[in-house]
Amino acid sequence: MITIKDVAKEAGVSVSTASRALNNNPRISATTIEKVKKIAKELDYKPNASAKTLSLGKANEIGVIYPVTADEDPANPFHIDLMRGINTALQLKNFVLSVAICQTEEALLNNVKRMVEQSQIHDFLLLYSKADDVVTNYLRKQELNFVIIGEPTNENDRFIDNDNILAGREVTEFMFNQYNAKHPLFLRSTYNWEYEKKRELGYQQVMSTKSGSSPLIYKLEKNDNKVAIDKYMKHHFEIDAIIGADDIELLSFYHLLKENQHIKNIPAICFNNSRLISLAGPTVNKVDLRPRELGKKAVELLFDSELRKATVGFDIL
Repeated sequence: MITIKDVAKEAGVSVSTASRALNNNPRISATTIEKVKKIAKELDYKPNASAKTLSLGKANEIGVIYPVTADEDPANPFHIDLMRGINTALQLKNFVLSVAICQTEEALLNNVKRMVEQSQIHDFLLLYSKADDVVTNYLRKQELNFVIIGEPTNENDRFIDNDNILAGREVTEFMFNQYNAKHPLFLRSTYNWEYEKKRELGYQQVMSTKSGSSPLIYKLEKNDNKVAIDKYMKHHFEIDAIIGADDIELLSFYHLLKENQHIKNIPAICFNNSRLISLAGPTVNKVDLRPRELGKKAVELLFDSELRKATVGFDIL
């Protein structure tokens, strides 16, 4: 097995110089860095992760932090596609993933603290944005490098996101133009995620311009039941289109009203182009938020400290 000593010997430099050259230390000349890297490649040298952690004071790992979720909550396909994009970008940089998924804020914070203190992980991607979040507050206090996927609640945080207000507007206009809708229902959760609030705002902006139309918003609660939704829909019989802030909400809505054929015949659109939405039964229009591209660009942003934010487009399918 080729070691750093073999590389150093072949390059005619000390082990410490070879190590610094491979890690692009500014104290080492560009000529030496190029020479050492060329020899390392020729010898097919693979750096020892533990040794690199010790020399740099941090691991060649990226911490990926999921939002707090209960065990019984379904996996969000958007997060899965995000992870695929993130992992693809990290492989090119010889970094690996370390994931934090917990059921409570306290457990999530403790998990992240262990990643920092025990595993020496100093770079993080957060798959959510939330006001007064204990994990994000901790990362700021420790002055760690992190990027939020989503629009942050703190203007100083670095982030990447879709333009969710614009998406909310365009989706609402699409339902008016494509299906001649007059009274579209906006369906969202009660979690108050920033992306839902922004998409709802875009919806509200369009509704305010439509004479004879007023916004209709249903917040799907975790323990919602068929009777409550049935009652709401009968009270608002004028609903002629459904806009789902997320595919999980739309699927849950359809599941609770699976015996109501009228609901299934109403034209619908949802954010996120996941395979899961095909389970809804009828043809549902989708908004492709390009999660893999979001994941890749989030990694680029994480490694480029000069950039503060980035955006990724979307497509209505």
